[in-house]
Amino acid sequence: MIYELFRWFAIITAYPAQLVFFKRKTYYEDKADYKRQKKKGALIISNHFNILDYIMNMFLVLPRKLYIVASEYAFRNKLISFGMRFFGGIQADRNSRSMGFIDKSVELIKKGSLVQIFPEGHNTPDGQIKDFRPTYIMIALRAGSRIIPVVTDGSYSLFKRAHVMVGRSIDLSEYGLNEHSSKQDIISANEAIRERVIKLRERLEELKR
Repeated sequence: MIYELFRWFAIITAYPAQLVFFKRKTYYEDKADYKRQKKKGALIISNHFNILDYIMNMFLVLPRKLYIVASEYAFRNKLISFGMRFFGGIQADRNSRSMGFIDKSVELIKKGSLVQIFPEGHNTPDGQIKDFRPTYIMIALRAGSRIIPVVTDGSYSLFKRAHVMVGRSIDLSEYGLNEHSSKQDIISANEAIRERVIKLRERLEELKR
């Protein structure tokens, strides 16, 4: 309960500032689809410039809470760790190779929550969308959820405007996947989804012109 109170206090306090800092312009492939999926448990995937991606997406899905899968580095500093916990941080420890974050993410999505993960697994400040790790597919398959792709141009500054494209939700059955799919099928679907996200990014750049 105390974490939730702190979360809303931070959101209310920061809301006016984010309107100025992000000045977000949001585009949708299918806004009605997004609104439907946003009300359910779903997995959000996004390209990843830095931690501000999560903050912007957090305001994008309000009033829903957005849980985030983050690396162990985000939990090392006590202050940041506290913030991650009340904002909904799910620790993925890459050193121990523990898969506990998958179980936690699946549990939350099945309960109707929104969870975000960055498939690239690291920051990509150059804006290029790097290879995806297929962990997000495992989460979505086990949770029986759709995937909502979101791309941003990373223009976070008082003197810039951030642009976001929310793609049509992805049903993994479109790629013939289920919980019993082979590793090769998952790898193939992962590449196809990455290409889909790249095209979303290209479309975003077109709309900005």
